[in-house]
Amino acid sequence: MKKKEEKIKNTPAGRDSPSHEDGILLKGVNLGKVFGGLAALEGVDLHVGEDEIVGLIGPNGAGKTTLFNCLTGITMPTTGTINFRSSDLVPPPKTNLLAQLSKMSYFFMAISVLWIFLMLGIYVPGVEFPMEFSIAMFSIGVFRLFMGAMLRKAVPWTRGVTLLFAVMDTAFAAFWMIKFGELYSDRMFFELIKLDYFLIPMALVMISYPAYFFVVLNRQDVKTLFGIFVRPDAITKSGMARTFQNIRLFPNLTVLDNVKLGRHCRTTSNIFSIILRLKSQRQEEDETAQKAMEALQFVGLDWKADFIASSLPYGEQRRLEIARALATEPVLLLLDEPAAGMNPHETESLIKLVGKIRENGISVLLIEHDMKVIMKISERILVLDHGRKIAEGNPEAIRNDPRVVEAYLGSAYAAQ
Repeated sequence: MKKKEEKIKNTPAGRDSPSHEDGILLKGVNLGKVFGGLAALEGVDLHVGEDEIVGLIGPNGAGKTTLFNCLTGITMPTTGTINFRSSDLVPPPKTNLLAQLSKMSYFFMAISVLWIFLMLGIYVPGVEFPMEFSIAMFSIGVFRLFMGAMLRKAVPWTRGVTLLFAVMDTAFAAFWMIKFGELYSDRMFFELIKLDYFLIPMALVMISYPAYFFVVLNRQDVKTLFGIFVRPDAITKSGMARTFQNIRLFPNLTVLDNVKLGRHCRTTSNIFSIILRLKSQRQEEDETAQKAMEALQFVGLDWKADFIASSLPYGEQRRLEIARALATEPVLLLLDEPAAGMNPHETESLIKLVGKIRENGISVLLIEHDMKVIMKISERILVLDHGRKIAEGNPEAIRNDPRVVEAYLGSAYAAQ
């Protein structure tokens, strides 16, 4: 066990991460997802511990893949919270987010009034300013007031426009502070004070909103609200990887290149280092190839590294997807029906592979319809039916649960 913990800490996702409460890697509470008027998930609780294999079963349409999509950031859950490695992927109190938006909207409207005031007061003796530009800015100020009112109601489309205004405020305030101070430092405002003494403080006030806006965006809960935190790439980088129900390989690339793509979240080279072929970039490229080969060797496909992915048999394509997920160096691996379409020999090999993955300190959460697979390798099983969790327990308890028998397994299987 100690060796497994050290292996987790040595992965990029494991370094400097918060401690896990009671050994729980992933915890979802009251998860729900509504598409239109259809509830695909409703009130689902789950957790996955360190070094644990958890099975997820249920009839077709039970919400299993939707749950995976919510956990991995592909779909934002309508209700509930998700905590992975002591970090909130979905923020707990929605009311706090709305309150934060409300506070931002007041600030936003205050700056909008400032815009209107500035555009009305910009015509002072001796200051040349185009009438058309002033009218346009005044109109924008009025529109910003409307935007602020919409933002208070958390209208989704206002978020992007608000971000655009924040960038515009920053640029315009910087222009005022630099240019107006140079051009109009000798002009007077209301014949009492120099114009730059008025404009520069106003610019500082105006630039305070974008500063506040961007600081707020760095809060994890607000990042989630604005859709820039809970993304599949961010979650993968944090240590959660997955495969898909339908194979999603790059069919025209080699086996090795498919796995190397999985290493993208662990690379740091930028476009300039790639163009210049810097030593650091070349070393990183070599390391990526090495790690990809190690992942292929782990699943038994290293001897087919130069094959085109589409030329592999179906079972080996499944293994290749697992290798690509392992190349991200996860601490939790989500497998969506990995044994689908496999023959008995391939299925037995898969069972051994999942066992090896767990032995290397990686927890596994898998969806599977093959009951022999799920009962053989799972330590704990969750059962969904019509978006609700109807049972949870060890394989023996699930096998004999009448609700599971009725919803999914069937009486013939329960009698075995």
